[in-house]
This record gives sequence, structure tokens and C-alpha cells, in this order.
Amino acid sequence: MRRMILPLMLVVAVACQPATVEQQATTAGPDVEAIRALLAQTVTAYNAADVEAAMALYADDVLSMPPTDAAMGKADVRGMMEAFLGENDLQFTAQADEILVAGDVGVLLVSYDENWTPKGEGEPGAQHGKWLIVLRKQADGSWKAWRDMWTSVSPPPQPAM
Repeated sequence: MRRMILPLMLVVAVACQPATVEQQATTAGPDVEAIRALLAQTVTAYNAADVEAAMALYADDVLSMPPTDAAMGKADVRGMMEAFLGENDLQFTAQADEILVAGDVGVLLVSYDENWTPKGEGEPGAQHGKWLIVLRKQADGSWKAWRDMWTSVSPPPQPAM
């Protein structure tokens, strides 16, 4: 938990800085389209179980905060992804609900649906959720996820009667 406090404080501090003309937030333009394309590439990679292609979304210093344990760094994210995609067939769809760019920081809010079927024993699963990604523009002009977190917004299962 303590590892998450400093990065979150940094995001808040950056967000609270007065914007210059060059940093005015926008929801259109080439950076927004680049982020939209990155999301589309990520969805394709997830559905193909292509871990290498999916890792293109993430910065080396990514902090990923799923509803369970956080993963710090690209190696941890890769490990989580390899485990999940290695054990499950995945059908993943995602819709960008909002993309906002201010300077070298982007925010992407995604609605997603995923259905998975275990390759071995186990029950299939499904969830509908929201995914929040804070991106940073890299020196080469590409965008990478620097922080991300997601949660299921599916209704909870009904109790058996």
C-alpha cells in the first residue's frame, strides 16, 4: 500500500499544476489518436494471447493495480499476463470512454468486457469493468501506460435460492 501512495501523490501533484498554453488538455488530435490506436493494438494482442505485443502498452516503470496485488515494473506485469493468458483463452473487448491529453500525460478511461475459458480444469468466467490508464509520452513520441488500475462493475452474482 505504501508503494502506491507516492505515485498517486505524484499524479495529483502533476494534475494540480497550472497548465500553460502548451499543456492545455485536449480530447482530439494526433496524441489522442495514438492512444486510441495503442488500445486497439492491446485488445488485439490480448485476444491473440500475444504477451510480447501486449507488453507494448506498458512503460518500464509501470505500476499496475488490479483489484488484487499490485505489480511494479514491466517484469511483474509480464508475469501476471503470462500466467493468465497461459491458463485461459480470452475474448476481450474494450471501448475508450474518454481520452484526455495534457502535455506529456494522457488519461484513458476504458469500458471492457472479458470472457475467459480455462485451458484446463475450472469454470469459465466473465466480467464487465472499467480500466483507468495514466500514460506518459516517451522520448520517441510513443505513449506508454505508466499507471493503470481496473475494477469489475458487473453486478455481483445472485445468491442461490
